[in-house]
Amino acid sequence: MDDPESTMATVANFVEQLHANMSSQHEKELITARLLGIAKARKDARMLIGSHGQAMPLFISILRSGTPVAKVNVAATLSVLCKDEDLRLKVLLGGCIPPLLSILKSESTKARKAAAEAIYEVSSGGLSDDHVGIKIFVTEGVVPTLWDQLNPKNKQDKVVEGFVTGALRNLCGDKDGYWRATLEAGGVDIIVGILSSDNAASQSNAASLLARLMLAFSDSIPKVIDSGAVKALLQLVGQENDTSVRASAADALEALSSKSTRAKKAIVDADGVPVLIGAVVAPSKECMQGECGQALQGHATQALANICGGMSALILYLGDLSRSPRLAAPVADIVGALAYTLMVFEHSSDMDKEPFDVKQIEDILVILLKPRDKKLIQERVLEAMASLYGNIYLSRWLSHAEAKKVLTGLITMAAADVQDYLIVSLTSLCCDGVGIWDAIGKREGIQLLISLLGLSSEQHQEYAVQLLAILTELVDDSKWAITAAGGIPPLVQLLETGSQKAKEDAAHVLWNLCCHSEDIRACVESAGAIPAFLWLLKSGGSRGQEASALALTKLIRTADSATINQLLALLLGDSPSSKAHIIKVLGHVLIMASHKDLVQKVSAANKGLRSLVKVLNSTNEESQEYAASVLADLFSTRQDICDSLATDEIVHPCMKLLTSKTQVVATQSARALGALSRPTKTKTTNKMSYLAEGDVMPLIKLAKTSSIDAAETAVAALANLLSDPQIAAEALSEDVVSALTRVLGEGTSEGKQNASRALHQLLKHFPVGDVLTGNAQCRFAVLALVDSLNAMDMDGADAVDALDVIVLLARTKQGVHLTYPPWSALADVPSSLEPLVHCLAEGPPPVQDKAIEILSRLCGDQPVVLGDLLVARSRSIGSLADRIMNSTSLEVRVGGSALLICAAKEHKQQSMDALDVSGYLNPLICALVELMKQNSSCSSLEIEVRTPRGFMERTAFQEGDEFDVPDPAYILGGTVALWLLAIIASFHAKNKVIVMEAGGLEALCDKLASYTSNPQAEYEDTEGIWISSLLLAILFQDPNVVLSPATMRIIPSLALLLRSDEVIDRFFAAQAMASLVCNGSKGIILAIANSGAVAGLITLIGYIESDMPNLVALSEEFFLARNPDQVVLEHLFEIEDVRVGSTARKSIPLLVDLLRPIPDRPAAPPIAVQLLTRIADGSDTNKLIMAEAGALDALTNEQEAALVALIKLTSGSSSKAVWLTDVEGNPLESLYKILSSASSLELKRNAAQLCCVLFGNTKFRENPVASECIQPLILLMQSDLSTSVESGVCAFERLLDDEHQVELAAAYDVVDLLVGLVSGTNHRLIEASISALIKLGKDRTPRKLDMVKSGIINNCLELLPLAPSSLCSSIAELFRILTNSNAIARSTDAANIVEPLFLLLRRPDFDLWGQHSSLQALVNILEKPQSLATLKLTPSQVIEPLISFLESPSQAIQQLGTELLSHLLAQEHFQQDITTKNAVVPLVQLAGIGILNLQQTAIRALEKISTSWPKAVADAGGVFELAKVIIQDDPQPPHTLWESAALVLSNVLRFSAEYYFKVPLIVLVKMLHSTVESTITVALSALLVHEGSEASSAEQITEAGAIDALMDLLRSHQCEEESGRLLEALFNNVRVREMKVSKYAIAPLSQYLLDPQTRSQSGKLLAALALGDLSQHEGLARASDSVSACRALISLLEDQSTEEMKMVAICALQNFVMHSRTNRRAVAEAGGILVIQELLLSPNPEVSGQAALLIKFLFSNHTLQEYVSNELIRSLTAALERELWSNATINEEVLRTLNMIFTNFPKLHISEASTLCIPHLVGALKSGSEAAQESVLDTLCLLKHSWSNMPIDIAKSQAMVAAEAIPILQMLMKTCPPSFHERADSLLHCLPGCLTVTIKRGNNLKQAMGGTNAFCRLTIGNGPPRQTKVVSHSTSPEWKEGFTWAFDVPPKGQKLHILCKSKNTFGKSTLGRVTIQIDKVVTEGVYSGLFSLNHDSNKDGSSRTLEIEIIWSNRMSNEDM
Repeated sequence: MDDPESTMATVANFVEQLHANMSSQHEKELITARLLGIAKARKDARMLIGSHGQAMPLFISILRSGTPVAKVNVAATLSVLCKDEDLRLKVLLGGCIPPLLSILKSESTKARKAAAEAIYEVSSGGLSDDHVGIKIFVTEGVVPTLWDQLNPKNKQDKVVEGFVTGALRNLCGDKDGYWRATLEAGGVDIIVGILSSDNAASQSNAASLLARLMLAFSDSIPKVIDSGAVKALLQLVGQENDTSVRASAADALEALSSKSTRAKKAIVDADGVPVLIGAVVAPSKECMQGECGQALQGHATQALANICGGMSALILYLGDLSRSPRLAAPVADIVGALAYTLMVFEHSSDMDKEPFDVKQIEDILVILLKPRDKKLIQERVLEAMASLYGNIYLSRWLSHAEAKKVLTGLITMAAADVQDYLIVSLTSLCCDGVGIWDAIGKREGIQLLISLLGLSSEQHQEYAVQLLAILTELVDDSKWAITAAGGIPPLVQLLETGSQKAKEDAAHVLWNLCCHSEDIRACVESAGAIPAFLWLLKSGGSRGQEASALALTKLIRTADSATINQLLALLLGDSPSSKAHIIKVLGHVLIMASHKDLVQKVSAANKGLRSLVKVLNSTNEESQEYAASVLADLFSTRQDICDSLATDEIVHPCMKLLTSKTQVVATQSARALGALSRPTKTKTTNKMSYLAEGDVMPLIKLAKTSSIDAAETAVAALANLLSDPQIAAEALSEDVVSALTRVLGEGTSEGKQNASRALHQLLKHFPVGDVLTGNAQCRFAVLALVDSLNAMDMDGADAVDALDVIVLLARTKQGVHLTYPPWSALADVPSSLEPLVHCLAEGPPPVQDKAIEILSRLCGDQPVVLGDLLVARSRSIGSLADRIMNSTSLEVRVGGSALLICAAKEHKQQSMDALDVSGYLNPLICALVELMKQNSSCSSLEIEVRTPRGFMERTAFQEGDEFDVPDPAYILGGTVALWLLAIIASFHAKNKVIVMEAGGLEALCDKLASYTSNPQAEYEDTEGIWISSLLLAILFQDPNVVLSPATMRIIPSLALLLRSDEVIDRFFAAQAMASLVCNGSKGIILAIANSGAVAGLITLIGYIESDMPNLVALSEEFFLARNPDQVVLEHLFEIEDVRVGSTARKSIPLLVDLLRPIPDRPAAPPIAVQLLTRIADGSDTNKLIMAEAGALDALTNEQEAALVALIKLTSGSSSKAVWLTDVEGNPLESLYKILSSASSLELKRNAAQLCCVLFGNTKFRENPVASECIQPLILLMQSDLSTSVESGVCAFERLLDDEHQVELAAAYDVVDLLVGLVSGTNHRLIEASISALIKLGKDRTPRKLDMVKSGIINNCLELLPLAPSSLCSSIAELFRILTNSNAIARSTDAANIVEPLFLLLRRPDFDLWGQHSSLQALVNILEKPQSLATLKLTPSQVIEPLISFLESPSQAIQQLGTELLSHLLAQEHFQQDITTKNAVVPLVQLAGIGILNLQQTAIRALEKISTSWPKAVADAGGVFELAKVIIQDDPQPPHTLWESAALVLSNVLRFSAEYYFKVPLIVLVKMLHSTVESTITVALSALLVHEGSEASSAEQITEAGAIDALMDLLRSHQCEEESGRLLEALFNNVRVREMKVSKYAIAPLSQYLLDPQTRSQSGKLLAALALGDLSQHEGLARASDSVSACRALISLLEDQSTEEMKMVAICALQNFVMHSRTNRRAVAEAGGILVIQELLLSPNPEVSGQAALLIKFLFSNHTLQEYVSNELIRSLTAALERELWSNATINEEVLRTLNMIFTNFPKLHISEASTLCIPHLVGALKSGSEAAQESVLDTLCLLKHSWSNMPIDIAKSQAMVAAEAIPILQMLMKTCPPSFHERADSLLHCLPGCLTVTIKRGNNLKQAMGGTNAFCRLTIGNGPPRQTKVVSHSTSPEWKEGFTWAFDVPPKGQKLHILCKSKNTFGKSTLGRVTIQIDKVVTEGVYSGLFSLNHDSNKDGSSRTLEIEIIWSNRMSNEDM
């Protein structure tokens, strides 16, 4: 039996013997006993028994009909087989449950034991995933039977009781009704009773069953408590019981305490806590082994945690309990339980939050840990501490947890005296707040630990060295202590002899020691550590190798050949597998090698280097990475070797690795290449000149990779290589710039430096436009480069490189690629200037110069920011001064000056203080004077700077002025020194003197002299002249400067400059002279007087400030005079010598000329009078000259001149009239007197003209005198002089601005007069007249009617064709005022206005006011329908001008244009005209403008246009603008506006479906809320198209709120079909069904279906479809509203529905009932069962099939068991029959449904309907598909299993009917898949049938003696023999006789015995016999062939055969019948 083959043969033989009919019962008992023995003894035998095809059926047969002994043997065998899970399932599926249950009820105790054990074992898989098992156990009623066995009335054997309880435990959790019923009927008491059994298995199983019961049925807990189970369970947990019992009892207590507060209290009250604590520590106290001990600990701990409120609470409870004076349990047990709890504690909810006060527990344990305490308690405390410090969730909340853990381990293993010392150390570490160094006693502790390294166990060593490792990590003092204590040698020894962990920790200790001190490192080296570390490097684990590598890099200080060779041996050898750390160490050694060793090929160092290069070619990526990294470090550190080693042999492997798929490897290779190619001091060119074309491609590709680190490394290498032009060209063509700019933006500071270096290299080779293509890239590069300066060293080359690039870019102008100069990026981002200012302040001179070059270009754009930044860094001011003085670059000096101007302009005080402090002020002024002298050479520099603050806001100059005054707010480089000197000199008097001392005056003198000597020639620095004069004016403010000898030389030049054609030159020359006369001596003044300057000064008199605001502002900025001409002349004429001299006489004619009015110099006369008065004083000669010059004539016209002067002074601005309010007296009275007097008309005209000016001021209009002026003004208006009339009308019109004056004027009959004046060609007069009429007619209808009667409309219409724009505007305004009256607007006169106004609107020069008035007038007229009807103009004439007004900048005009267009579009021919189409674009723009009135009018117009021109509306962006209106929420648009917008949009969408996708979904959803059906219809169509085109659209539509809108439409019965279609489409989307809104749609849809007003069949269908979609979501199908959906769908089926409707409703119902019992009941209560039964008979096979499926779902469980009936079976049978007869097809769903009902409701098996169903099932088996056949087989098998339990007559009748299937089943065995075979075979072997044996003929039946008279005798089993006839005298007789046997059950294991004999004279001789196993024929149907006859007397060896045919069928053959 030891041989597997022999075992197999034995098993097969035993099974064959069991199968044989000839085996007696006793034999079977023996065989089954032998099989049981084999099964128990050998696992392979069990597998063989289980896999034998006949074994299981035979076992089941014996269990049913065998002897008691055989049954026991078989049951025991099954128990053994079930130990294996696979065999257990075979046993279960083999049908063992019914016979085992039968045996369980038998009288024999032995049989019951065997059966109970078998049931227990077969159920041991439980119910978790075994769905088939559940069905079998439930179907066979196992649980009720088992419960019945436990009934106290049935006094049960204890063993049986244990197994039964165990089986129930296995099956607990099944939710069928038997459990509940049994528990309520006292099942708990039964289980609790078993707890007190004396059988351990029973107790264990009962406790486990109780636990599972409480977890499965929590409402059973009160019964459990009441039954006294708590005490019983606590007793079972006690020490005296079996381990499995205790574990199960603890399990029950855990379950009990987890579900009920009352249960927790009951356990506590029963003193359960000490018991459970004892259970937790029991495994360690009692030395338990195995799973039961672990389970006991786990369950008891969890029960305690449940009682305390969680694990955290339990830990705190046990901690407190351990210190309690009244202990609930021994303290050792409490601490032991605490130790276990701390060990298993997990905390997963919030890792950042402390689960409880961990320190408190530590403190408790420390208190309990006492030296010399009880050993057990001490052990337990140490266990607890080890658990605490070892728990990853808790240790993180304690300090020094790792050290404490190691100390605890040391204490556990130490001897008593050492243990006490260590306990004190641990206590100190925990409680005293000291570190580990102090806690262990410093050096004393170190000595103790060193002593433990050599003399202790391996684990002891590990703890000691681990603590040393912790100490050396944390405490520097420990390192010298270890060295002093002699710790280094034992540590080195540990490297060789210790455990793996000890080696690793020792390596870390030694590395820490080496890092601390060179002396200690020498000690470690001298202790022989290097060989030990090399050994560990080879043999250690990864952590040990790492520590070795770290230590070796510290220890090895020389690159000796021996060490290199050892490392090479390790590198090239087989071990270790990972070479990473070896490569690291080798790299470290090579870095220390000499240049000669590294370069010389025979040296070890060179071999090592080349070995590393070879590693680059290896297949190990880790090795490649480390080798590349080490080489990169080597080449970076040792630049001296790169020149020699930059060869192809070294470079090529690095280049090759750039293409590595592993980015890290490629990156490290790039780093190595970068180091190799870096330029050195001796050789700055590219050392990689031999690189072939394309070699750098991988490097460029790496630079573009997603990893910024890799990109930076590649860029670093490229920065070195791009110095080669070819490589640079290749890189540029591959867009390397994008990689560089990315690194500039995202990289580290080093990366940015390399990127800027690379960019610099490219810009050296190529133009900026080729490198940086486009503004965006250029802008980004500039800003990124500037930003990179922040991290750069100002003294390094990198900063210069970066600034070089920025300078290059700053010098670049805009061109083809660049629409803006690159430096403008800095101007746009002011914060980018800070790094440049930092460079200026802190950098060396070259850096400062470059910063100045860049910053100076921004002076014009960002002067304020620059000024702020420069002053903020005060050193930058000094730096600028230094560079202005010392730079050799003129550009830098000029730029620096410009920047200083920016700083001084914004912060003059701080700037000057900074210059003072720096000590640079004086030399700076000298340098600027020098720079001023060089102005001719720097005037071309492109530096623009704004000058002082005074003009920052004064850059708008008067247009059309006769002066060509340049803007002094801008200056160029040529004048920058002058400007800066002006600012510096104006700050302090001493600065002026310094300028003078520096030769500034002489330089300015030379400059002016050079200019004035040849003013006609082209002078290259014309701007510098007036700035020079300005500077002189500032300097001459100091009297000391005026005393300079150069002053007298400057005066003639200034005098000549006063004759300049440029007013700015004359002005500042006058300023210089003003400073001279104010601060100079009399001699200076006389020199000026004699210089001929007076004539030039007089030319400046009389200009007012508004003519030259910039010059006046600049004067104020530098504290100069506002009117320098007056100042100089007044000073001159104060001196008598001048007053009586020729200068004065020459001045008199010039001044007299100024007395006459000069339009351009209105202020001149008063000043001239003042000066003439001063000249005349005391000189009769001068008076005479004045008279001769005409002064008297001029003064006689004083009044008129005064008026003219006043008019001139006050003209241009009504606000200037305010000046006259401060004049003494009332000017109006004087004017009234003139107007009322008999003065000349000319004088009155002037008076009226001044009145007009004064009446522009409210104060004058309200003056009572103004009212008195009305009458004289009207009289003046009636005069003959047209100019007087004009002045009178203008003044009268201006007076009417006051409403009170209008009322007074209305009293005069002035309308006719004014209307009469509206004619002729004096447009100013006409305009003033019309304006007066407007003011008179406003809100006064009678006056308006008077005007119309007077013919004002006709007068105006006559004027319009030739009138100027302003007059046309006034006429239009008059028409507006007139048509505001309805009476006038309806008149024919008004109708005449329309056409001229439309023509007027076409005028290009028509202003906004006129447009507004015209449009309003047209609206007033054309809003009247009768006026619109009489309109004669064509649409193009009308609409075309209106279109332009829709785009007007004025909203009011847009509003009126839109409103007018809307009125016009009321006529259909206007809508359809092509011109109207052009109005669409502006209307659409107005619709989206967001102004309510405009929107309303525009959309109203679009509403009419969109019907004719929908495409135009869409193309104009109408979809977007209208959509904005529709979805606007805050504020919500008025409903009419909203509806109008929706209607327009619907018109567009209706035109073409292509616009559906241009409308946002939310807009379409909003349109569903419209009250206009056409709008809703279009929106629905669009949404449907959206939904069908893109999967995500459905979600978006739903999120937009479509569901609610669609529901509202259905409720209101609007657009039902379209709404339903969209709803169905939405709910057909899985994600939509998951949204919350779907849940709330079920009820409305149901109500819609139930609503009697719902008439739309298509709507109903779609609503049902929608419900069907919703039902596919399990959660929705279970929703509470789904009940109403079921009722609605049943109602739909009850109506006369279409076939399609029925299908939809049925399918929806299927989903609803599939997931919800409530829904099933709802369907049944609504009468759904009968409705569906009727549908089963539907002629439509799909309907009947789905109806069957619905029934299947309804009855898939016992929810509707009261509704199941024979009628249901009959309906299904009828459906099956109808289908079969009408279509010759099989409805598979009907078959599946039948199977389901028979499965769930076994009671139906015995019904008549079931029996009548079988023939149809057989028919389906014959004709159906594979799936149908499978269902039939399942159903027949179900019925077959019931035959043993139903009345015999019913079982027989069903079997007889089913026997018709035998031929079909036999055919299936041959043709169908193997999955069918088992069921078909099972049926074949239980159906009654007939065995027919036909003996056809015999062959070769000759005998040795005599003839052959052959016949055959046939026997089967114990039955009577059958015999053929005798065929005489033939050796080949033919019988052809058949014999039939009828069997109620097919023969199993029986054989057919045929004996062939020959009858002769001497008796009968045997010819031979044949035995045939007849099982096979049952399956195959026919078994025929030649069978050999066996007989001993056949000596000649010839073959005797019989030809036999055996048939198994369902009926007798015809012959037998």
